[in-house]
Amino acid sequence: MKQLTTLIAISLTLLASQCATAEEPRFRSPIAVRVSPDGSRLYAIDRTAERAVVIDVAAQKPAAEIALQGQPVAAALAADGGRLFVAERTGHCIAEIDTAAGRVARRLNVGPWPSALVFSAKRQALFVCCRGDHSVVKVDLASGNVAGRIGATRDPFAIAISPDESKLLVANYMPSGSGTNPKLAAEVAVIDAEKLAVSGTVVLPPGSTAVSGAAISPDGRWGYVVHAVGRFALPITQLDRGWVHTYALTMIDLGSTTRLATVLLDDVTGGAADPWDVAVSPDGETLVVSHAGIHAVSVVRLAQLHRLLAGDLPPALAQLKDGTAENIWVRIARDPSKRELLTNDLTALHLAEVINRVPSGGLGPRGLALAGDGRTAYVCNYFSGALGVLDLGEQRLKATIAVGEQPALSPARRGEIYFHDAKRCFQHWHSCFSCHLDDGRIDGLTWDFMRDGIGNGKDVISLVGMMETAPHNRRATRPNPHECMRTGVLGSHFLVPQPSDVDDLVAYAASLRPEKNPLAEQNAEAAARGKQIFEGKAACAVCHDGPWLTDCKQHDVGTRVPQDPDGRYDTPSLVECYRTAPYLHDGRAATLREVFTKFNPDDRHGRTSQLTPAELDDLIAYLNSL
Repeated sequence: MKQLTTLIAISLTLLASQCATAEEPRFRSPIAVRVSPDGSRLYAIDRTAERAVVIDVAAQKPAAEIALQGQPVAAALAADGGRLFVAERTGHCIAEIDTAAGRVARRLNVGPWPSALVFSAKRQALFVCCRGDHSVVKVDLASGNVAGRIGATRDPFAIAISPDESKLLVANYMPSGSGTNPKLAAEVAVIDAEKLAVSGTVVLPPGSTAVSGAAISPDGRWGYVVHAVGRFALPITQLDRGWVHTYALTMIDLGSTTRLATVLLDDVTGGAADPWDVAVSPDGETLVVSHAGIHAVSVVRLAQLHRLLAGDLPPALAQLKDGTAENIWVRIARDPSKRELLTNDLTALHLAEVINRVPSGGLGPRGLALAGDGRTAYVCNYFSGALGVLDLGEQRLKATIAVGEQPALSPARRGEIYFHDAKRCFQHWHSCFSCHLDDGRIDGLTWDFMRDGIGNGKDVISLVGMMETAPHNRRATRPNPHECMRTGVLGSHFLVPQPSDVDDLVAYAASLRPEKNPLAEQNAEAAARGKQIFEGKAACAVCHDGPWLTDCKQHDVGTRVPQDPDGRYDTPSLVECYRTAPYLHDGRAATLREVFTKFNPDDRHGRTSQLTPAELDDLIAYLNSL
């Protein structure tokens, strides 16, 4: 009977998935854009319609479309404009497009989940970030083969190449480590492009995550990444003070591989939520950042910012006071170590008048690119299906260009838009996406939502499978998805959502689908052995049962912290656990191995203490296959 129930549940889940796929319209969602060398054409990559859209800049309309596949997410253009390379994420390849012929000439197999890439003219090669195996790959374009691969810390998401093509700047999307580490943060790697070896890594300020954009200055001296800074050591009640999420630009000295400064892009009364991409003008004077959460673009006077960080202050700025004290820039000029204070200063860039915000011309701006003269920025408004054209000199929106006809919004698409909209939050400090990155998944941090007291943070839970795994959150205090969404917005955003908004958010959650580990087949035999251990000797399946591998009940597995009223926590689904580190209710286990070897001394979380090293390897292989 138990097996029959499981089979029925699986069948219903698959049927729901098929129905959702069949009914969901094919929306237009530009996520990346590149500009031809002569500036006459744009190439917009449409993730959901799976198209490369060729846009005539003079006519300000699409001229052609090239069919793609496998969820295209990023692009690079050859120096002469003759070839466009597109990362087809779930296809595990790069589509090489002959731009003159307007067709895909070949596909280059690079590895699992390519998510960012750059073109090297000197080497006639591509450097590709593959999130599926946390690596950076070099592809030789003459042969079409992978010529080298180097490991990355976690989820390499963005990449830039220096003008002399000697260095790569790689942004690791999420932190890797224990959620109980107060300094937990994502890292940025500087890679020697010739040797394909890491020259050094830069750890970002504590709580840094969602490192989604990277750029290098025209002189090759400086690297820039944009990211969130989660103040996860503080309770969520600090939202109204601006100390839950802030959003930053980190500036890196590529020669010494050190962090020059991290400056906040927000202001004291509002967040610059969810920065996505960053670009630098050819003269190094201007830096541009897209903010997916607030539907705007920041324009930063970059050269002036560098002068301020070097202690070169205009007289008018030197005279300004911070209340009765000297302002931050005066203190930095006197003592460069005070640059560290910028990580917590919401007013510094605005006080110095080096930042301005411009509407993006649509919803959810993501990828951006600058024209060759640096005077115009093109930004992908993901949810509007259009590009915004920005005049950087006048700092205004000039035009919008639709990449195709946009169908009527479905409930799931409306919910997706709400989910990513920080303007639905008090003072725009964050969106739902700010914690649930990667289409409703995790951010790698531990947060204190005060449902059961203070000082007992819980790690972020993926929303994949939410419809089948009620009750919700680590303490199972929300009985169903609607109540979870309603109270989540109320308690985290300090706003009361409309019932229709909650319905849409639930529809979006219902549309999320788990993705199989792209490396699962490499360890299939070990995973098969691990499944037997999981269901037998280790007795994991006693609680982790059914199609979502949870009994949806609470258990005390010996991981209580003193601030908790008891040690009972909801059994999490193990689906996609290969991508949801850290583990356990407070994220104390950085890896699956630590769950069993460090935090299960009494075998209350499965009988694992007597497993041999080989058996433990097999068990972990099975979990990573889910």
